[in-house]
Amino acid sequence: MRTIFKKMAKNKNEETGVILKIQKQTGCLLFVIGAAMLAFVLTDFFKSGTSFGGSQNVVGEIAGEKVQYDELQKGVEELKVMYQGSNFDEEQLREQAWNQIIQEKIIKVEHEALGIKMGSAELQDALFGENPDQMVVRNFTNPETNEFDPNMLRQFIEIDMQEDEEKYKNYLNFLEKPMREFREGAKYENMVKAGIYVTKLDARREFDLEDFKKSAEVVGLPYASISDSSVTYDDSDLKSYLRDHENDYQQLASRDIDFVVLNVFPTAADTASVKSSVQKLRSSFINEKKDSNFVAKHRSARPFNGTYVRRGMTDLPSEVEDFLFTADSGSVTELMYNNGMFGLYKVTGIKDDSISVMRARHVLVAAGEDAEATAKSTLADIRSGKITFEEAAKDNYDQTGSKGGDLGWIQKDGFNMQVPQEVKDKILSSSVGSYSIVKSNKGYHIVNVTDGPSQKLVQFAAFERPVVPGGETDRAVERLAGEIQFKSQNDADFAAVVEGEGQNVREASKITLSSPTIQGVPNPKEVAKWLFNDKTRVGDVSDVINLQDRYIVAKCTGIREKGTATLEDVREQLVSDYIKDKKAEQLSEKLKNALASAASAQDLATKLNSTVITVPAVNMLSAQVSGIGAEPQVAGTILGTAKGAVSEPIKGVSGVYVVYGSDQVEVDNGNMYVAEDMQRQLKDRVVQSVGESVKNALREKGEIVDKRYNFF
Repeated sequence: MRTIFKKMAKNKNEETGVILKIQKQTGCLLFVIGAAMLAFVLTDFFKSGTSFGGSQNVVGEIAGEKVQYDELQKGVEELKVMYQGSNFDEEQLREQAWNQIIQEKIIKVEHEALGIKMGSAELQDALFGENPDQMVVRNFTNPETNEFDPNMLRQFIEIDMQEDEEKYKNYLNFLEKPMREFREGAKYENMVKAGIYVTKLDARREFDLEDFKKSAEVVGLPYASISDSSVTYDDSDLKSYLRDHENDYQQLASRDIDFVVLNVFPTAADTASVKSSVQKLRSSFINEKKDSNFVAKHRSARPFNGTYVRRGMTDLPSEVEDFLFTADSGSVTELMYNNGMFGLYKVTGIKDDSISVMRARHVLVAAGEDAEATAKSTLADIRSGKITFEEAAKDNYDQTGSKGGDLGWIQKDGFNMQVPQEVKDKILSSSVGSYSIVKSNKGYHIVNVTDGPSQKLVQFAAFERPVVPGGETDRAVERLAGEIQFKSQNDADFAAVVEGEGQNVREASKITLSSPTIQGVPNPKEVAKWLFNDKTRVGDVSDVINLQDRYIVAKCTGIREKGTATLEDVREQLVSDYIKDKKAEQLSEKLKNALASAASAQDLATKLNSTVITVPAVNMLSAQVSGIGAEPQVAGTILGTAKGAVSEPIKGVSGVYVVYGSDQVEVDNGNMYVAEDMQRQLKDRVVQSVGESVKNALREKGEIVDKRYNFF
C-alpha cells in the first residue's frame, strides 16, 4: 500500500493534467475525477506486475543480497536520532546509511573471513592506554583546558552510559563502532601493503623508461589510399564484427530524451510589485530606531552586520556609496535598483578614520623604449583637449580601460593590491584634479586624482529585495507545463505538442545516472532519476519536473543498458572501424607480398611506391612517432624490434606499417641511479595508493547495484 500512495503523491502533476482535461468536459465531475484517480492507481499497480511489497521495495543489491527500502530507511531514522538537534540533509543521511550497509555487507564480511577484528584488550588500550585513540581524545577533550581528560572518559564509560541507554547507544555509534571500523580497515590495508614488493629490476626499468630509446626505419601504406566505397558490407557483417570486438564497444547505462524547458522569469507586474513593496517601507525605514531589527523583520537580501567601512570597501554602486559617505546619520537613499534588486540604504553610524583614502584614474603605457616619451605626449594631448582621458585609457592592459582608467579608492597599505606602491604614494600625496607621470614595473602611469581625501568610516543598513517571479507567474508557467505533459501522453507527437504551445523542443543524448549532463538544465539529477526508474520506457513522458526557477517535461527517446552496445547504438563508429579493418587486411597482404622480395626498407618503399620514414628516437613514455604522429602500436613495435630485424605488418591508427629495427639510442644524462633508492621510491609510490585501491576493489567485487533512484 505504501508504494501506491507514494506514487499517487509523486504524480501530482499528472493528476493536474487530468483535471485540466476534465475541466473541458461536461458530466459528473466527481465521478470522473474518482474514476480517473482509480484508473491511475490500478494502472500503476498492474503495470508493476507485482503485489504490494516484494521486489518493488528493493533499493539495490550488494554482494548478491537484495537491500530493502525498509532497511535503508531504518538506517536513516537511526542517524536522525543520533543527529538530533543538528541541521541535516535527508539526502546526505540516505547516502551515509547506504555506505553503512555497504560496510556491513562487503567490507566487514571480508574482515571477518580473514579473522581481522579489534579485540577487547585492544579496545581497552585504545580507551585507557598510555596513547588513547585519536577518536577518544577528540571526544573527551576538556573545553576549559583544551586537553584530553581521562577522568571525563571514565565518568562517561563507567557511570553515565551505564545509567543512560541513549548515551550507551551514542557511545556505540559515535565512538566504538567507527573506531573498530577504522582500525580493522587499517589492519586489512596493512596486510595488503605487506604483500607489495618491488624488485630492483622493476625499479630500474621504471626509472629508465625515458632514457631507453630506439631508432628505426618505417615503411607504411595509409588507409586513405583505398576508397571507403570499395569496402562493401551489410548488417550481418557489422554484427559479426561487433561480436568479435565486443570489448571495444562497452558502454555505461544511458538514456536519450526530447524535452522542453519552461523558465520562470519575473514579469513587468512582478517587477512593479517588488518595487512598490520596497518603496512603501521607505518612511518606516527612515523612522526605524533599531535598523538591524527592521532589516531582519522584512527579510532583506543583505543582512545587517554593523561593520564600519571606508570608501571603496563596499560592493555597492558608486551612487549609493557616494550618498552614504556624504549624507548625515539617519539619512536614507531614494529607491535604488542594482543587480536585480530594489533597495534602500541608510546611514546608521559615522566615525572618523585614521587612514586617508583618495580616488584616482590612470592611463597605463606599457614599458618599452619610447614609453616615457609616449606618456608625456599623451598627457599633453589630454591637457590640451585633443583627446579625452577615457579615450586614452581604453587600451589599458590591466583591465581598467573599460572603466575609463578608474583605480577606485586608494589607501597606502593592504588595499587595492593591483596598484603599484609607487602609484599609490603619488596619489596619496597629490591634490584633487592634479596630473602626474609615475614609473612602475608595469610601465608609465599618467595619474589623475579625481576625489578625496576621505577620512570617514560609515556603518549602514540595507533593505534589499530581489525581483523574482510572483506566485501567479510561477503558477502560469506550471499550468503550461502541465498542459504540455497531459497532451503528450498516449504516443502523441511530443515535438508537435511543444511547438504548438509556442515552445522549443530540445534533445539530449547519452545521459548517465552518475554524472548526468543536460544542456540548459543546471541540476539535471531529478530528470536522471525519472529516466533511470525501472518503470520508465521509451516513449514515456515525465511528470512536470520542478527545478525552482524552471519547469521541465521530458520524453524518453532511447534507453541503453550497461554492457556491450547494440549495433544501432554504435553504428557510425562500427562502420568506420569495420571499413578500416578491411582496408588493413588488404594493405597487410600487399605489404607481406612486397616483403617477400624486399632486401631493405628502401627496396620495400620502392616496390610499394611509398617512402622510408626515419624515426630518430622513440621512448616508452610516448606514443608519438616522428614523421608519422600518434601511433602507439608502431611505437611499441619499434621498442621491441631488434637491430636488423623486420616486423610483420602493423595495423596502426592511420595506416599499416612495417618496422625495420635499428640501434638503441645512447643517452648521457649524467644520472647515477642507486637501485635501492629507486626500489624504495617505487614501492612507496605503490603503497600510497593502496587504501583507496583496496576499497574500490572490494566495492567492485561486491557488484553493487544502486537503484535508490526508484524511490528518491
